[in-house]
Amino acid sequence: MNHRIPSRLCRSSCHSALRLHGSLVPLRRAHRDALPPPKSPLLNPPASTRPPPLTVPQRSSVDSTFQYLFQMGKGYVRFYKDGLKGVWASRKLLRQKLDRTPRDDRPSIWRPYHVPKTFSRADWVLLWRVRHDMLRLPLFGLMLVVIGEFTALVVIYVDGVVPYTCRIPKQILTGAQRAEQRRRAAFDELEARCPHGLLSSRVTADVARTHVLRSLDLAGSIWDRLGFMPPGMWQVKGRLRMAFLEGDDANLIEDGGPLGLEPAELVIACKERGIDTLGESEADLMSLLGDWLRLTAAEDIAERRRRMATLLLTRVENWPEHRDFAVPEWEL
Repeated sequence: MNHRIPSRLCRSSCHSALRLHGSLVPLRRAHRDALPPPKSPLLNPPASTRPPPLTVPQRSSVDSTFQYLFQMGKGYVRFYKDGLKGVWASRKLLRQKLDRTPRDDRPSIWRPYHVPKTFSRADWVLLWRVRHDMLRLPLFGLMLVVIGEFTALVVIYVDGVVPYTCRIPKQILTGAQRAEQRRRAAFDELEARCPHGLLSSRVTADVARTHVLRSLDLAGSIWDRLGFMPPGMWQVKGRLRMAFLEGDDANLIEDGGPLGLEPAELVIACKERGIDTLGESEADLMSLLGDWLRLTAAEDIAERRRRMATLLLTRVENWPEHRDFAVPEWEL
């Protein structure tokens, strides 16, 4: 497996990393004081990768209860259809990009860490979202055919079967609330089990992986109640998230940094790294994402992975301020 960052990223990674953690302008102040630049198409994937608007009537605008329920049902069906269209539109865009990519440089599920040299951050995110949604399309499509407008009542609590483009706002909010509560519980348990910190002998790679699966809400919460994580879950869920984040971090730095992200993409990027987003301002989220990039940046891939492990096993409010922090000997 190729664990190297492609040459397009390596050429300026050192310079870009210095840009992120240099001494000229503190990153937090830069995020708050700089004028917002135009949102970059190199950073932001197409809108088709995100849920479309959900339009349903307000109860006060419809006299008849039956008519209100009928119109609301039509609104949900229209939303789901538009979401499915978004999956296919994104798939078409991805295929066009892959057709322009040299065959020996194309991404593969067998090489999840490989970022094609010609891929921007937007291309990399497009690839992973299409993969995510296409896997969920058959079962979700069947549910939509069978139960129609009642789909929203069934799937709101089962994110795992729903393409991201078909998640209604309430479902996304509920998922974020659940993930943040679960993350707090995971940290409480980790700190009770390993009171001497990340570098203590009790924190092994297996302990760390179980924590990350929980704190990033990657494995089903049923495993929390059962008290164990099934074998192979890290390979199925955790390893792929780490592969995505490695490529995403490198491309974020290469293509301009967090300031060029659209608000929706900024929120998603923070969630993917275990950063709480509910009740946080855009400026604070941008600052935290910038801190993540600054603190994890490293030329050596093993060093970068250890830095990522340190942040993932540390509450965000306790992240180090400077880059000279200790890291574990193991990698996730």
